[in-house]
Amino acid sequence: MKPFLLSTLLTLVAGVVVAADAPRELDWLELMPKDEVELLNQAPEISHDGTFRMEQQGSFRTIAGLDGQHVKLPGYIVPVDVSEDQKMSSFFLVPYFGACVHVPPPPPNQIVFVTLREPMAVTDMYDAFWIEGTLKVQRVQKDIAASAYVLEADKVSLYEG
Repeated sequence: MKPFLLSTLLTLVAGVVVAADAPRELDWLELMPKDEVELLNQAPEISHDGTFRMEQQGSFRTIAGLDGQHVKLPGYIVPVDVSEDQKMSSFFLVPYFGACVHVPPPPPNQIVFVTLREPMAVTDMYDAFWIEGTLKVQRVQKDIAASAYVLEADKVSLYEG
C-alpha cells in the first residue's frame, strides 16, 4: 500500500474512533416516553406557597435504549452525599433551577442521580453544568427525591451556552 493511501486510511479510522467516543448530547425530554412528555406539558403550574411538602409525581418509566450509553446532559446540581469538608460524592442533576429545593421534585424520569469517582467541592446552586458519563437505567431513592436513572460521571464542567 502506498504511504499516502495508508496515511489517509489511518486518518479516517482515527476520526471514526474519536467520533465513536464522543458522548451523545441528550435533551431532558429524551429521558421520558413520548406519552409522558405530553402529560408533562399539560400539568398545572406549581405553586410554591405554603410549608407542606408535596409528594413527587410522575413515573419511573424510562427509555431502555439509553442504558449504558455515553452521554452528556446539562442541568443543575442538588448535592446528596456531602462530607464534612463540603465535598460531594453524589448529587441529583435536575433540568431546571430550584428543582428539589422547591416542591414537588420533578418526576423520577426527569432526575438523574450522578455518582462521582472523585468527590468534588459543592457547587453554586445558581450555576448550570454539563455532566458527561455512562447513563444507566436504575432506580435510586433518597430522602429528597427518587430518580429513574444513574449517571456515572467522567466529567463535570460549567455550562457555557
